[in-house]
Amino acid sequence: MTFNPVAAFNVLECKNKIMDENPKAIDLGSQTASINSKFILNLLNQNKLLNVYQKKLLKNLLNKEIFTTKDYFMSIGFEDYKSIDINGAYESFQFDLNKNIYEEYNFDKKYDLVINNGTGEHVFNQYSLFLNFHNLTKVNGLMLNILPFIDWINHGFYNFNPIFFADLAASNNYKIIKISLANRDGAELRLDGNNFSILFEQIKPYKNNSKFQKMIEIAKEKIGKNILLVVITQKLSDDVFKIPLQGKYLNDISNLKTDYNTQDLGSANAENQVSDNNKRKK
Repeated sequence: MTFNPVAAFNVLECKNKIMDENPKAIDLGSQTASINSKFILNLLNQNKLLNVYQKKLLKNLLNKEIFTTKDYFMSIGFEDYKSIDINGAYESFQFDLNKNIYEEYNFDKKYDLVINNGTGEHVFNQYSLFLNFHNLTKVNGLMLNILPFIDWINHGFYNFNPIFFADLAASNNYKIIKISLANRDGAELRLDGNNFSILFEQIKPYKNNSKFQKMIEIAKEKIGKNILLVVITQKLSDDVFKIPLQGKYLNDISNLKTDYNTQDLGSANAENQVSDNNKRKK
């Protein structure tokens, strides 16, 4: 996996939202840094999110010929940075994310920021992946997903839709902080306000009047064809992880006896959260 400009920008955004003075972060996947001195220099000159302390530390990176993903995290104010990868690269915890890492490896540490940057699509067992993601995150901690959305054919096992994260948030009391469409170089089309609800429209092949489809075409013009989905959520409680049901079908199953508590699958407490999963049209 590659720690690229879009990851660097969004990690910085997350860092500045975390209240803990000494935050810790963990990556799902060992990350090869593709940012360089030119990127750091542009960041120092253009990014208004940087404080004086961060600027000072980032300037030190300019003196290094090669720096790591961990170097970047430490330079923007994280106290510690770790990663998990089955390959064990870059001193990562050599865990298989297809498994429950608490049960398999007795790993129960929690972090202020957990990142899923280009890893989740390569993990076959999505239940275990997002269970681990949930369990690794502190209450009020942030979760950053940067995953393939459009035109990533055969890149991994999966591409991801916005509705996936809306229902994941609704099931687990996550607050949606941000959703955007982006490319690796950091160009982003942020979706909030009036545009937010458009994200959850279903695009049907026999209809071409979807507002979301038009938004995707605009995104392709502005940021290119290989579009990533960027989602930042905040974990609001320490409840056990719940498997989502797709919200628009809840009315159809409300009278059925299932293993799911449909009362737990309502809208999450989120700014601009999709208003009510039960009201989504098929």
